[in-house]
Amino acid sequence: MKVLAVSGSLRKGSSNTALLLAAKRIANDPLQITLADPLDRIPHFNPDLDTDSPPREVIQWRRELKEADAILFSSPEYAFAIPGVLKNALDWIVSSAELYGKPVGLINASPGYGGASKAQEAFLHLLNVLTVKINDDCVLSIPSVNKKVDPEGNIMDEQTEKELRNCLASLERLIQDSKLS
Repeated sequence: MKVLAVSGSLRKGSSNTALLLAAKRIANDPLQITLADPLDRIPHFNPDLDTDSPPREVIQWRRELKEADAILFSSPEYAFAIPGVLKNALDWIVSSAELYGKPVGLINASPGYGGASKAQEAFLHLLNVLTVKINDDCVLSIPSVNKKVDPEGNIMDEQTEKELRNCLASLERLIQDSKLS
């Protein structure tokens, strides 16, 4: 079960990228988690370029999404929303529908006490528009993340590790269910 892990952060030492590294480390077989390349490789969305021959980087992004059995997003919150680089990457797949019916896991983490809850609300709305398969057990909000995971993806909080394991187990079940249907 191939899972593409996509970080909404470009920052070195990003807690959200660290959470994806942690997920990769603790994932049980048969989940195989691969981190996507940073999203700043994708050009700014332009509907005039969203044709049968989009930019090379967009073709690659779409292929990565299509080839994965599931996607695991982890994103911070900027100004109560998802980061622009992530929104841009998702704008490129609205018309091509690579996420249609695809199992998705969502982690939002913040050093603040809100756990990026406003971004999570906006992200869930966007995922609904993209028609993904997601359930409440695949959605995780982590407040004070800088006290719970280090930049290398080592989880320092037992409850956070338990929640991340539960999220991954639920994502695995969604993948199994989607393969049966």
